[in-house]
Amino acid sequence: MITSSLLQSVPGIVHGFGTAAELVPHALAGAWAVRPGKKQVHGTQLAEVTAANQECGDADGIFSAEAGIPISVITADCVPLILARRDGAMVAAIHAGWRGLIGGIIDTFAECLKEKGEAPTDWVAAVGPTVGACCYEVSGELAAQFVSHFHWLPTETVSPRHRHLELNAIAEAELRRIGIGDVDNLKLCTMCRRNAEGNFLFRSYRRGDRGPQLHSGAMILP
Repeated sequence: MITSSLLQSVPGIVHGFGTAAELVPHALAGAWAVRPGKKQVHGTQLAEVTAANQECGDADGIFSAEAGIPISVITADCVPLILARRDGAMVAAIHAGWRGLIGGIIDTFAECLKEKGEAPTDWVAAVGPTVGACCYEVSGELAAQFVSHFHWLPTETVSPRHRHLELNAIAEAELRRIGIGDVDNLKLCTMCRRNAEGNFLFRSYRRGDRGPQLHSGAMILP
């Protein structure tokens, strides 16, 4: 299980990013049977969870103020975002792939916060393991689309290498843009990062893993 020092400072919650050896972070495993159901579609839909085993339909992000329910997303190269209110009263998890990032899923989350009367400055976030620019080569057209869409960022932030994208840096910048000032970017590449034994630390769809993916999320303690 991978953790964020920033999220560890939030009282009353537990969190974790999954690894190849521990797909479901052990901090969430004890309550895993009551997790919400959802279908991730690389979109921008978010859902509020108010009950155990709630069916959320198509949703690439969920948030909740209910205790004892794991709030999580599944990834295998896309960006997992875990967010929490500084006082631990609410948590969120977002699946931010390239489609979600360019489609505005982080703006959608900002709108959800506004509708709930929440201030982004009261929240912190962690950007979890995702495929890095070291490995994430895309078409020239997609790279150019990202540079154009995120024109307010330096080109080298979006695409530090020719035809390579840095999704974790884009996600961090987007979170800061909506007003979340404290962001912990773990900068761990799911495709090439290895553990001390030399084995791949994460599962990676682009590397060829087609089986179970990584779960990442947080839970308010009962």
